[in-house]
Amino acid sequence: MRLALSEQAPDDTWPCRAAAPADAPALGALMLAAYQGTIDYDGETPAQAEQAADQMLAGQYGALLADCSFVAERDGQPIGASIITLWNGAPLVCDIMVHPAWKGRGLGTFLLRRSAGALFARGHQDLRLFVTVGNDNALHIYQKLGFQVEEREG
Repeated sequence: MRLALSEQAPDDTWPCRAAAPADAPALGALMLAAYQGTIDYDGETPAQAEQAADQMLAGQYGALLADCSFVAERDGQPIGASIITLWNGAPLVCDIMVHPAWKGRGLGTFLLRRSAGALFARGHQDLRLFVTVGNDNALHIYQKLGFQVEEREG
């Protein structure tokens, strides 16, 4: 899916900070919590989730755009994150995750908009993401934000 970027209105609804490679352990735990019981959960262990977060933040899926990637926290623990990488020369939502206890409150939408605004400010024109076929809740949110389906990968 692709979103044509535009300027975003300032929004401080959720306090957040830039993501960093040191966030891998905490984001691995968040990733595991966010995906358990969903179509995107493949039975990963906590160690596998931490490794996946470490790989993502270390650039395995493109260079981390830390100033366009955000982590929202409560009581020192991440409750949501939007991780943006530069993949094949274009910004990609490498991962967007929200802890189940915080879903349905607009946090994921806020994080994506925050990332989109930061990317636009850096001069990028669009943002891409992949969504699992059958993840209708995510697809609905992405379309509501203006993402358009471009093509399906096998």
